[in-house]
Amino acid sequence: MSKILVNEMSFYYEPYYNPVFERVNLILDTDWRLGLTGRNGRGKTTFLRLLEGELEPTQGKLIKSVSMEYYPYHFETAYEKTGDVLKEIIGGFKTMEDAMEAFPEHPDKEEIERCAAIQEKYREEGGYELEARICRELYRMGLPEELLDRDFRVLSGGEKSKLLMLALFLRPNAFVLLDEPTNHLDIRGKQAIAHYLKQKKGFLAVSHDRQFLDETADHILAINKTDITLEKGNYSSWKENTEKKEAFERRTKIRLEKEIKVLEKGAVVRRNWAAAAEKEKNPYPTNNRGNTSRAAKFMRQAKNAEQEAREAIAEKKELLKNYETVLPLYLYKDTDGSGTDKDLPVLQLEKLTFGYDGVPLFHHFSMEIFRGERIWIRGSNGCGKSTLLRLIKGELETKARKAAEEIAISCFYQEPLWQEGSPREWIRDDGQWERFLSLCSRLDIPDEMQKRPLQTYSSGEKRKVDVARALSEKSDILLLDEPLNFMDIYFREQLEKAILASGSTLVFVEHDERFGSCVATRIIDLDQGAGKTGSVSEDVKEKGSAD
Repeated sequence: MSKILVNEMSFYYEPYYNPVFERVNLILDTDWRLGLTGRNGRGKTTFLRLLEGELEPTQGKLIKSVSMEYYPYHFETAYEKTGDVLKEIIGGFKTMEDAMEAFPEHPDKEEIERCAAIQEKYREEGGYELEARICRELYRMGLPEELLDRDFRVLSGGEKSKLLMLALFLRPNAFVLLDEPTNHLDIRGKQAIAHYLKQKKGFLAVSHDRQFLDETADHILAINKTDITLEKGNYSSWKENTEKKEAFERRTKIRLEKEIKVLEKGAVVRRNWAAAAEKEKNPYPTNNRGNTSRAAKFMRQAKNAEQEAREAIAEKKELLKNYETVLPLYLYKDTDGSGTDKDLPVLQLEKLTFGYDGVPLFHHFSMEIFRGERIWIRGSNGCGKSTLLRLIKGELETKARKAAEEIAISCFYQEPLWQEGSPREWIRDDGQWERFLSLCSRLDIPDEMQKRPLQTYSSGEKRKVDVARALSEKSDILLLDEPLNFMDIYFREQLEKAILASGSTLVFVEHDERFGSCVATRIIDLDQGAGKTGSVSEDVKEKGSAD
């Protein structure tokens, strides 16, 4: 066990003096399982890069006695077999093995010494026990040992991600920095990573997945507006405590403001009394001086009390500046459903058979969408979730789709719909434009961005704009294809509340379990086999409806 010390650390990107961090002080234990949270743009990845050593603090110190290992890990190797690739990543063990195997049959003295040095290094660094350690980590990650004999290049993305992660944990004296480790993983992949990390210690994970942070973290590091705070516990306990502290600060501020009003009224009374005492004509000068002295004393006391209350309010205002302000989102619906028979589906797929290149994704698959339903499409990567949304939208042709001709469907895609031009060029309807601008402000998109071409937007900014587009469109059905990718926790909670408040008809694909469980009224699990429909458990269904 050792410590990571952050002492008066400040950092800003040159040439612009725009501080990312100012005078940060932290003591982190390398045995902790740390979760790092904060709004997008607050500097989470920058903080990891500072810990890793890729960036240097502008001021202050960052002291560490462990090897910082950054994930996702990018590497190049000539080896192809998975076991060899892992050995090389962990510590160059495969190179050492090759060198020992290439040892000449009749070596000279120099070659003997060189080989002895390699063997000693291999032994000291645990080379002879490495295969057993790798197999143990494979078991913890839920991966079969047979993977070690396969070509690394043909493995799936999820398999590669898991293998690279366990390789970093096998490096000596490692503290692993995990930058959004569950990106692009399906629910089963996320669960496997979470199960693995619960058995480990000594890492810091950046994640926007609340369920994942709850399952893996024992300390939460939060990058706030004005500082970085550290708290023992998981995400839910941190969230609860933060909300309690914010509520307390707001109540205290309101109480102090009331106190100031009372003090100000009292000050007016005292000033009037003092003025009257000063003007009073008393035949006894001594008594007159006493009245004046008491009046001055009361005035000083009143002013001091007023000043103390104002300073306390200023302090509370500074504390409240550190809390995030999140405005509610809303979903626009074309109609309220009046005049529509709620017992009849808005849209249905009947005995759908569809696939690519002769490989069927769906065979005699049927589903119905009723007004007000919120259907969660689940399944492993590659099972056809996005394809199903495009079939519902009508972008992919099928005779199995039955819907009213006038039905309006809005869709949020994994890739933003708009890639060039300006938002105003894409939105011609004035009513939608007003809704779009309102949603942009609630998504923390500044007004000046609307004047810039979309080509200048970051990927995150484009996704936010695309969310505003989809939510501002008139729709009878809203389709969302992994809307939470790369979005922070605040957005996730915004969208949850908006969906639950709207009563909209929704079909969505998402790997965030907490989000899905919160908003879904029904689940279709494509891993159960094409044509099989699952249903939400009763407790989730009741929660989704009640909210």
